[in-house]
Amino acid sequence: MLTLNDTLPKPDTLELNRGQQAAAKFKGGHALVLAGAGCGKTKTIIARCDHLIASGVPASRICVLAFTRKAAEQIISRVAATLGPAARGLKASTFHRFCLALIHGHPQAFGCQAHTVLDRDDQLNLMRAIRGGSKGDGLPTAAAITDIYSLARNTRCELSEAIARFDDELLPHEDTIAGILRRYEARKRKRKYLDFDDILEVVAKHLRDNPQIQSVIAGRFSHILVDEFQDTNNLQWALLDSLKEHATLFCVGDDAQCIYGFRGADFKTIHSFQERIPGATVLKLEDNYRSTQEILDLSNWLLRQSPLAYGKELRAIRGGGLKPRIEDFPDEWSEASWTAEDLLARHEAGAPWSDHMILVRGSWIARAVQTQLIERNIPYRYIGGTGLLQTAHIRDVVSVLRIVANNEDELAWVRYLRLWPGIGETLANRIAEKIMDKPNLPDILNILSGNSKAGGPCRKTIELVAVQADNPVEAFRASVRALASLLAEQYADDWEQRRRDFELVEELARKHTTLSGFIEEYILEPVYGTSNAEEGEDMVTLITVHSAKGAEAKVCYVINVSPGAFPSEKAMRDSEHIEEERRVLYVALTRAQNELIITRRDCNQRGINLSVAPEN
Repeated sequence: MLTLNDTLPKPDTLELNRGQQAAAKFKGGHALVLAGAGCGKTKTIIARCDHLIASGVPASRICVLAFTRKAAEQIISRVAATLGPAARGLKASTFHRFCLALIHGHPQAFGCQAHTVLDRDDQLNLMRAIRGGSKGDGLPTAAAITDIYSLARNTRCELSEAIARFDDELLPHEDTIAGILRRYEARKRKRKYLDFDDILEVVAKHLRDNPQIQSVIAGRFSHILVDEFQDTNNLQWALLDSLKEHATLFCVGDDAQCIYGFRGADFKTIHSFQERIPGATVLKLEDNYRSTQEILDLSNWLLRQSPLAYGKELRAIRGGGLKPRIEDFPDEWSEASWTAEDLLARHEAGAPWSDHMILVRGSWIARAVQTQLIERNIPYRYIGGTGLLQTAHIRDVVSVLRIVANNEDELAWVRYLRLWPGIGETLANRIAEKIMDKPNLPDILNILSGNSKAGGPCRKTIELVAVQADNPVEAFRASVRALASLLAEQYADDWEQRRRDFELVEELARKHTTLSGFIEEYILEPVYGTSNAEEGEDMVTLITVHSAKGAEAKVCYVINVSPGAFPSEKAMRDSEHIEEERRVLYVALTRAQNELIITRRDCNQRGINLSVAPEN
């Protein structure tokens, strides 16, 4: 029979540095490990699991909470690779899966017998049904109401505060939103539905109010390890708070990488850890294994400009290297063109495409870069945000082109019809069903004319685009002109940003001589890249910063570090948001291993001033 002492390697064999060993072998109570970017956060969690099990704690008494299923699976597999059979029983999951497992294990205790869990699409469909109305009726969309509802619950704030944080221009609709949410919650109760936030809230409530449930959970786990602790929101903290008297918390995170405030992540959770848990210990990991010191000097400088005390100074184990570069451009086209040309030159000199990563603040900034990569046949994958031709406003305009190219494209008809005031999903589907029985466009247009809500401009737009069917560029322009006023109203919050995207799609359309060719290449089988690229495939990574935590590359381009992007226009009105934008930029800078290239536009406006950074 195998024993732990005979089979387990010592944690030291994981080649931990002094700070990692101190954290992994910590013998006190609750602990927060502040782990800087590239300082071996996941490695430390794994080493902590190894040490606990080697010290005699049964693996089944340890639970690791991560923010993605992939991260949880990685932790389990790496501990198992080190410890073998002794790791059996170790639990690692997301917060939602952890809570759902508790509910399934004790459905009566949590009052959730025979409940159905709603995914995001289910939730949106239910909210649409409760909201009613149609597009253009002046009310917030079902998606916006759903996001506000989720924000209020995750931050545990009043509805008015959640609306103000989401979009203060929606405050006049507070009473209407409140009424919709009351009906939504009533419908959930009636149908025995649980949405994603319910899963957390039900468990948090019962853990807080029911000592018996607390003791049951306490009997299962003696140690709870939390990965990416800086991303926890108030609802997730409520779960941990209810368990801290029964299990030892070991939380690992980086306060400088707290960038999900829009999802409810609370920066104060990590900065007030010792206030929330008196007697807790804070440990630090500051030895960086990813970047050169020159890259870290800039990143450290950025944090020092903050009025907040981050209290960490990253040190490069790798030593020195190339200084970061700052390149200025007059506009997005020259910026994107230069980036693509620089990539080509590096590839021609022998560098693999996969050595390079392009980081953008949001998907709207990626548009011009995407166009230039496509034009130069540079292979890439796009991670985070939405691809240029997947964005709602572009798909709205292209729906008309799809109809003209194929009158029997039912999905395109439903999308197009729903753009018009007074046409909801039910009526759109009813009209589309009638259209499917007609063989040609004239007959279809007669159907539109026969409906008071689908006639007039709705029919005229199809006719205008159909005239240009042999010219993809002109057909696209005609569709944009005809729908501009509708789209400007529908996307009023960020219309100017969206409107510029149409110019980029025009450039793509110029490469084609037929409408069907354009649609087939860029819509049905997009070539702009995908996050589902095969592992190890040689291609450039284009990624939003919010998707980039944990990612790294030898050469990183951080695009458009200019006011309006860093910080964003919305963030510049609020000091807390500006600080989160600082952390977003910090995450971007610390992805680079060997070379960091920063591009800017409109540098004379107020924003994060890199001109006074360490000499570049």
